[in-house]
Amino acid sequence: MTRFHTSRIVSLTALTVAVGLPVAAVAAAPAAAATTTYRITDLGSLGLGSAPNGINATGEVTGKSSLSTLVPTPSCVPYHNHKPVCTEHPYHAFVWSNGTMTDLGTLGSGNFSAGEAINSSGEVAGWSDTNADVGQEASVWNGGKVTGLGVPLDSVAAGINDSGQVVGSWGTTSTGSQPFLYSNGTITDLPEPGFVATSNLGCQADAINNNAQIAGTCWGWNRKLSTIYADLVLWQNGTVTDLGTLGGERSGAAAINGNGQIVGYGTALGSGVATDGFLYSNGTMTDLGSFTPAAINDHGVMVGGPYIDSGGTVQNLNTLIPAGSPTIQDATAINDNGQIVASATGSTSGAVLLNPS
Repeated sequence: MTRFHTSRIVSLTALTVAVGLPVAAVAAAPAAAATTTYRITDLGSLGLGSAPNGINATGEVTGKSSLSTLVPTPSCVPYHNHKPVCTEHPYHAFVWSNGTMTDLGTLGSGNFSAGEAINSSGEVAGWSDTNADVGQEASVWNGGKVTGLGVPLDSVAAGINDSGQVVGSWGTTSTGSQPFLYSNGTITDLPEPGFVATSNLGCQADAINNNAQIAGTCWGWNRKLSTIYADLVLWQNGTVTDLGTLGGERSGAAAINGNGQIVGYGTALGSGVATDGFLYSNGTMTDLGSFTPAAINDHGVMVGGPYIDSGGTVQNLNTLIPAGSPTIQDATAINDNGQIVASATGSTSGAVLLNPS
């Protein structure tokens, strides 16, 4: 499963109705029902705090973790009468497996990197600063070795499937965002729907499943209203399909499961800027209200924020863990065994793994 990528790339505001490419039927019973309780494990860190982004089928976790060392800040200028802060703590991509967190490092002399998703083989997709530390490159770690994908800067790899296919985006606010698929050593730019030409903002590919279905977000410009809008999109077999929005101006993808179900966030008709979560399944986009899922497993169980939704029942994860545990703030990923990774306050590192009891 994948979730939103968090990177140092210049961000394009994520802004996405439902004609739809049919997706497969939902799998049977959830692996981890909402009534399940959980044991909680602190994932530790590389020196300071950690943030988990993805989990694979065997419970290996990736994300980013801050080091205790300091490096020079690239831009060090005074702010009004305040003395500038000219150092910062770098953070690196990590893999946590069987109780051990491993630093995955960076490309060359880069100071920052992050793992965004991890597949069943332990391959990690993410991004790393380049040697000159002036931009970031979509990267893959395999067996501890980092490889830049050769995608133009700035770029990020947001998702990876069990076949090693990687999706992500590259670009800046001046060039727009270009979605790509990396497969068998070849980079392919993904096609964009026609309305993207109105905005110069482009698209981003956010997640990929084992059927090579890719969920993403594309931006357009409404000249009449002078506003940016965004639609949920699905790429499959080289074709892009516009899946629309919840009825408002914007929807964006967070994750896609093996059944082609997509979760994300958007604005409903008449809601203004208020953001709701959604589930897109079998051609229908369902408004989930204030629950905004970041991930969905193949049993249709969704997590996001401190919540879990199993079979339409939403519960706060903090009511499902032992008393005195760290407070779950943001669940970011869930696998088919019901294991969940989340950020939490009150933990040593800020990153925890929830195992079904």
